Amino acid sequence: MEPVSTWTPGKVAAWLRGLDDSLQDYCFEDWELPGKYLLQLCPRSLEALTVWPLGHQELILEGVEQLRALSSGLQTENLQSLTEGLLQRTYAFQSLVQGHLEGCAKPPADVLSAAVELVHEARTLLFWLNRYLFSHLNDFSSCQKIGELCGELGQALQEDSPAAERESKVLRICSHVAGICHHILRCSPQELLEQRALLERVQLDDPLGLEIHTTGNCLHFVSRVGPQVAADSPLQILPGDEIVQVNEQVVVGWPHKNVLRELLREPAGVSLVLKKVPVPKTPPQTPAQTPGSAPLSSPLLAFTPLSPRAPSEDVFAFDLTSDPSPAPSPTWTDSTSLDLESQPVHPAPLATYPAGVAETQEAPEQPDT
Repeated sequence: MEPVSTWTPGKVAAWLRGLDDSLQDYCFEDWELPGKYLLQLCPRSLEALTVWPLGHQELILEGVEQLRALSSGLQTENLQSLTEGLLQRTYAFQSLVQGHLEGCAKPPADVLSAAVELVHEARTLLFWLNRYLFSHLNDFSSCQKIGELCGELGQALQEDSPAAERESKVLRICSHVAGICHHILRCSPQELLEQRALLERVQLDDPLGLEIHTTGNCLHFVSRVGPQVAADSPLQILPGDEIVQVNEQVVVGWPHKNVLRELLREPAGVSLVLKKVPVPKTPPQTPAQTPGSAPLSSPLLAFTPLSPRAPSEDVFAFDLTSDPSPAPSPTWTDSTSLDLESQPVHPAPLATYPAGVAETQEAPEQPDT
């Protein structure tokens, strides 16, 4: 995949057009915007390009942020950095909450905003742990407890109870999250902590049998690989691999239905660029637990791939409308959701999809435009 900064204006226009159906009236080709300037877009520059509705600005800017994160993440993301990021965010949130809820009938906007940022860090770590190396070859199942704790955090912040009681519950949840982070850092082999992701191109004659999960903020993960796909690909496609590009089209930030359309566009075959965490020939195993230590896995917290049917639905949902003060936008709220849309790739004409394919996940609510 070529760097975004080198994209031609035509490639930029094609990517922008795939972000959402509501953006189709913009003449992106007339912008003649190269990749270098795509990465520099901001609300003011979008207004200069006649993109005035806030909902449209958010769609574009969030997509651009996904492109930036893809590039920077390949250089910096690993289990250690993501766990340390969540740990630091948790400590910062604890410091903010202590004494800050007293006298407040509802949580202040800055507390809610910080909670969303904490959940964003948690979500990123959990997506990393859902990759094959961590979900199948090593047992990090108990770390999924972080998702439950984030759900409890949202409930604790907004429940109708005395401020001191709410604060105590929030701090207790934060301590639990911090404890899990410390345990990951202390008990994981160094090879697992330092393993980074990379991009790999895979050729498929037929994408049928490939099942894709799409997150609320439009990241696309392989959830199941049928036998025909496994046999077809010279490079192994694994559950947890992230689909970054279909044929020559980058699909980061695109909705589920547009990714499916790209997959089915070329009946002769498809080329995928995947963001993968490599699996070594002899994967390092999580060490056996010493007596008295808390295990990384627990029978009560067995790993289950996240799906629309999993009980983690709405686990990261926050209602940020309870305080009239400035707070994160509705799109920020949606981006903290771990709800996934799972759809197999079905053969169908481009113009008409089966109901199960065309009607994918509900689109995130956008602000009135």
